[in-house]
Amino acid sequence: MNKVFYFSATGNSLFVAKRIAAELPGEAESILNYDGEKVEAERIVIVSPVHAFGLPVITAEFLKKLDTEAPVWIVLTYGGAPMGADRAAYDDARSFGLDVRAVFTLRMVNNYTVFVPVPRGAGKGALKKAPARIARITRKIKENAAFEPKAKKGGRRFSEEVRESTKGNAKHYSVTEACVGCGKCARICPAGNITVKDGRPEFGEKCTGCLACYHRCPQKAIRYGKFKFKYRYFCPLVDQQELE
Repeated sequence: MNKVFYFSATGNSLFVAKRIAAELPGEAESILNYDGEKVEAERIVIVSPVHAFGLPVITAEFLKKLDTEAPVWIVLTYGGAPMGADRAAYDDARSFGLDVRAVFTLRMVNNYTVFVPVPRGAGKGALKKAPARIARITRKIKENAAFEPKAKKGGRRFSEEVRESTKGNAKHYSVTEACVGCGKCARICPAGNITVKDGRPEFGEKCTGCLACYHRCPQKAIRYGKFKFKYRYFCPLVDQQELE
């Protein structure tokens, strides 16, 4: 049996994980559900977004506690540019004691829209090409491809220390008067960083920067800093309820 673990805030990595699981074949499961038990599998594939040219805090913490002797392949989804994220992920997984064989990068739709407004049609090409690209990656995994990613000049190799620093990002979040206190942001936050008090969300100090709350707020009431761009994104190829 093959096992596919994924971390996804806006659906991109969920879609990729489901396709890989169908084509290997294997089981797809959120890394948020991992209980620390030893995983027996022929292959393990981990699908994760790139955060700041490296692994997200959530993914890195999962890799640290993953108990397995199976070979591991990592697939990183990105919207802008992966830079040295593949090399960083490879080195991190090795340092955590995993038998990582290769790291692939896969362009999807850019969801980091808090600084720059991404045109609504900008990601259509990536979504259209994604199935064929996923099939090629899956084929290489089935062939047990192994390679060490090259370090890219100008890329940033993120350490645990830098990842930890992102947990303070939540201080930049606020909510507008459009907030109705529905509590969805608290419910979907993978880091458990949001609580609702007196009908208003409060942000803690362990943010992973995934933007799940920002993109999936039904009222579009969550704001990052002083930026007022309104474009929110969720992968149209999957159902939001699959991540709730």
